[in-house]
Amino acid sequence: MVVAEILTGIALVQKSVDFIKSNIGTVNDIKDIAKQIDGFFLGEEQMNKGQGKGLSLKEQFGSVESSAEDFINRKLLEERRNELKQLINLRFGPTAWDSIIAERAERINQAKEAQKQARLKAKKEQEEILEVVKWVAYGFIIIGLLIGMIAFGVKAFAKEYTYRQKVQQGIIKEPKMTTCRLMKQKVFKDKMACIYRGANKTYEMEFADIRVGCPKQYQCVFNPNGNEPSIDKVMESLRSIAK
Repeated sequence: MVVAEILTGIALVQKSVDFIKSNIGTVNDIKDIAKQIDGFFLGEEQMNKGQGKGLSLKEQFGSVESSAEDFINRKLLEERRNELKQLINLRFGPTAWDSIIAERAERINQAKEAQKQARLKAKKEQEEILEVVKWVAYGFIIIGLLIGMIAFGVKAFAKEYTYRQKVQQGIIKEPKMTTCRLMKQKVFKDKMACIYRGANKTYEMEFADIRVGCPKQYQCVFNPNGNEPSIDKVMESLRSIAK
């Protein structure tokens, strides 16, 4: 790859100089050979880029053949540069070549400065974007904290509803009640089993002390279509209580 670049550069330098040498007497303006002058500088850059780069240590310092070839190429490049300088100065004035070199250096510096400014601008834009993203993230965090604090405050200071308010709002559903009247009672030792009946076959069984007795009636939960407790169940319950 390095050798190819050097050879390409040599060919481009030689071609540019030969063209200018053949046509220098007929051109009226330096612009007429500007393309070939640029070609010379491009070939020179390729030769300089290729010489000494990409070679092994032996190829750079240990090979007489490589060192000699490199020296010859540099001398040829120097000769072509001096030849081109003399041709241009003779045709367009003694300072023409120096003006070309100065203008080229200025354009190179301007290009480098433009690249530098473009990199700085891109870096600044990236930093600005990151700054915006950072503050947006901070904003979301702050909003989240505020929402959490508000929710906590509302919950902390919310008024506790009374039982009646909870019933009215449907939070608590009160069971339907009915009047249960004493239907049967059974005595076992000092205990009494009280069997009650309410509307639509609602049955309830309660136990009471024999000295108090069974109430004649009370409000029980409405539980229609129930089964009447059997005497055997009542006696079994009374025995379990007496144990």
